[in-house]
Amino acid sequence: MELSEYGKRFLRLPLRIDKHNKGYVDFYIGPKKLRKIVNNEVITSPNKLLTECKALQKDLFKQGYDKKRERYLEKLLTAMRASIEILSGIEITIKEQFLRLYDVALQPVKESELDNLKEDFNAAYGGPGSLEKRMNDLRIRRTIPEGKVFELFKKALNITRERTKEVFVDLLPESEYINIELVKNNNNNKIKWTYYNWYLGNFRSRIEVNPNYNMYWTLFLPAAAHEGYPGHHTEFIVKEQTLYRELNQFEHSILLLNSPKLIICEGIATIAVNMLFSYRDQVEISLREFCQDSSKESSIEALIAQGKVKVKLSLFRYNFAYRALFNGWSEEKLIRYATSFEIFSQENIKNRIKSFLNPVHSTTDFSYNIGRKLIINKYGEFPSVKDFRDLLINPILPSDLA
Repeated sequence: MELSEYGKRFLRLPLRIDKHNKGYVDFYIGPKKLRKIVNNEVITSPNKLLTECKALQKDLFKQGYDKKRERYLEKLLTAMRASIEILSGIEITIKEQFLRLYDVALQPVKESELDNLKEDFNAAYGGPGSLEKRMNDLRIRRTIPEGKVFELFKKALNITRERTKEVFVDLLPESEYINIELVKNNNNNKIKWTYYNWYLGNFRSRIEVNPNYNMYWTLFLPAAAHEGYPGHHTEFIVKEQTLYRELNQFEHSILLLNSPKLIICEGIATIAVNMLFSYRDQVEISLREFCQDSSKESSIEALIAQGKVKVKLSLFRYNFAYRALFNGWSEEKLIRYATSFEIFSQENIKNRIKSFLNPVHSTTDFSYNIGRKLIINKYGEFPSVKDFRDLLINPILPSDLA
């Protein structure tokens, strides 16, 4: 891939930022030589990074790109500049940070939308005893043994891949492939992920699966859709093919976690399973293919209700993050707030709090709810194949959907 001098300068900048904030670049599939050069450099000072970012912003409009691409690149540079200024210690309010990083305004929490969360879960997860005890008992009963995780997640990927090929004809490149890797994060100081897609380029992904963290049979199908088909893996391979390889748009050879692209990526992934199956189909397939003992399970109608109410959890994550970052709640207050719903385990609550202390992931918890809402408000809870295909193929900004 032949890059212009501007393209090389553009890609070097986030790679240099990543040396300050490890994980800022989620994936990079551009020229290996460029990354090798940056890796061998002495770390670049924030002042020099800011100077280069300003120069890239100034030179952008001299490149002759069409207006749509100019706007997309301008938003990415705005996000990078915000990250550099934060790194430099420049005071920027959380709301201004968010708008510049993600191209969407951070709205105040709507606690009223969560007023009935506990009651909704109580209704969907009925039975004797407190909601907290029922949820804990369910976590134990629905947990998949570690030795079965690889087999069942691979089956879920196969199901979602075949369905994606039926729904989105001729979308997947023939050579695309996902490698599943079981990983265990036993470091209590690090953020835990149940699943994580690492895009490797050349239409390949590695999905890391933590076999002893939140591994429930009810989650295999939505997780496979989210991380694989037609979620992250599908979006990344399609954009690599159409935008990077065919159109030589270098900006699609890299994913910055603190950028507008993250909102769209997580929105696509969060709604992905709805592109393949109805709520009833999701439950029936999961019950048939992944449940270890269906005789001990709720009715199909109850499982559908549970699936629908769980959608509200992305709103909780948004409000939880808002309370931590914008309202400055202490860890003790956050734990007390989350525990009051009687839905979440202590481990899950503390893991969420860890993410707020990470300079890269502190604001990413907002992306799931915002991305999902933007897509649903624009296209509905079950978007048409055409609209979802457009999201997978085209460079879309959050402000395009707002």
